[in-house]
Amino acid sequence: MRLFFAVIFTSLFSLTVKAQMAEPVKWTFNAEKITNTEFKLTLTATIQDGWYVYSQDLPAKGPIPTQIKFEQNPNFVLEGKPQELGERKEIFDQNFNMTVIKLIGKTEYVQRVKIVNGTPSVKGKLTYMTCNGELCMPPKKIDFNIVLNN
Repeated sequence: MRLFFAVIFTSLFSLTVKAQMAEPVKWTFNAEKITNTEFKLTLTATIQDGWYVYSQDLPAKGPIPTQIKFEQNPNFVLEGKPQELGERKEIFDQNFNMTVIKLIGKTEYVQRVKIVNGTPSVKGKLTYMTCNGELCMPPKKIDFNIVLNN
């Protein structure tokens, strides 16, 4: 009987650890042609219930904000900075002793680009941190490459 409970406990513990280590945010990257020379890039975060990412607009000395850094390329020009779209919650975070903006559910970061020459791809790095009410995952960096097809 002890062996039975030990096996059950070990199995449940293993499932719990795997569930906690799962990635609560899935990212997709897309380009939509607007005109012959303009594209709308969309970086989409699908965030599991109970989890959130931090806004790209946070005060210094707080949590890690979502950051999108595009590699420079003479074949295109970025128009402005990425626009953040999604359900935003502005709350006072006692851990950082400041008001922060958290995003939940499906969140999109939209960046417009104008092609100057050729059919380039847009490369960059995305950094974000995801948390729930009890824990935060270490900041994660993702390389992306979005091809702009004419």
